[in-house]
Amino acid sequence: MNTNSEVISCPTVGQLERTISQRIRTLYRDWFGHQPSKVECHVLKNKIVISLEDVITPIEKLLVEAQPSTLVTQVRSFIDETIKNRIKEVVEEISQVSVTNCLYNTEMDTGYAGAIIILADSPQIRTKSSQKRRR
Repeated sequence: MNTNSEVISCPTVGQLERTISQRIRTLYRDWFGHQPSKVECHVLKNKIVISLEDVITPIEKLLVEAQPSTLVTQVRSFIDETIKNRIKEVVEEISQVSVTNCLYNTEMDTGYAGAIIILADSPQIRTKSSQKRRR
């Protein structure tokens, strides 16, 4: 059974989603000097779905416009693999649950990226019934 301090320390699902979204936006800004225009996060039991808009960096856009090639796609694949590992770390830190799998991909032609993260267990979240008990 949860004690009052455990209930208070658990985030709501909205707080968890917001914190993950903000940290991923910051991660992109710090690593690439470019942050997505929109990051949405949804927690679904032991899964987290993240969608990102406008993740293509200005230099990638320039390269694609100048000469679409497999080189730009290869560079983006490397970026995706690198950022995927950082996203896993961020999600584990915030959710306090181990990530068992992370799927991450970027579509160069649309600028959208997405992640599906599978957690070892559902994160501890404060529910409305928990909030009522605190009062």
